[in-house]
Amino acid sequence: MKQPYEIYADLLDYPTADWLSRIAEGKCLMNQKPLASAARLLEFLQAVEDLSLATLQERYTQTFDLNPVCNLEIGYHLFGENYKRGVFLAKLRETETPFALGQARQLPDYLPVLLRLLVKLEDAELRGALITECLIPALDLMTAALQKAENFYGSLIAAIAATLKDEAPQANANVEASAWRKSVGLPVLQSHPF
Repeated sequence: MKQPYEIYADLLDYPTADWLSRIAEGKCLMNQKPLASAARLLEFLQAVEDLSLATLQERYTQTFDLNPVCNLEIGYHLFGENYKRGVFLAKLRETETPFALGQARQLPDYLPVLLRLLVKLEDAELRGALITECLIPALDLMTAALQKAENFYGSLIAAIAATLKDEAPQANANVEASAWRKSVGLPVLQSHPF
């Protein structure tokens, strides 16, 4: 069976003919997650299960491809379009290279790729930094934007954020001032860059 972050990544990838199997995996995941994340995941699944594939594809494109506030590139939410994002992307590419994450056609900060990286990453300190310094702050910004727009993808992003926050206390314990984290400049992430 797939890991929860892999299922979330699949639900965040562009909808294709296998969409119904992704929904089925999401429904199985609800039974494994704490109440907060399961409730948000259920909201998302109920909103999409009766949509046609064409409608879902259109909504996906409108949400993530045409709206930079909600794009799936985490570095954009953390750094905007400045040199720090370039450093972040380079470090992520280096970190992701040993793994088959589906990153060949995506930037290294693409959220589904990062979720798949969490499943394979054994370095607890790096995993903790990705969760607490990168993913949670970016997902919180995305959730707020999507909920303001009353977009059902906000429920999916909120479910992922809740799952990460459940893991965050353990992840925080593993986050030290690592060379990777310092080189990316993650300590500056106390506020939104815009």
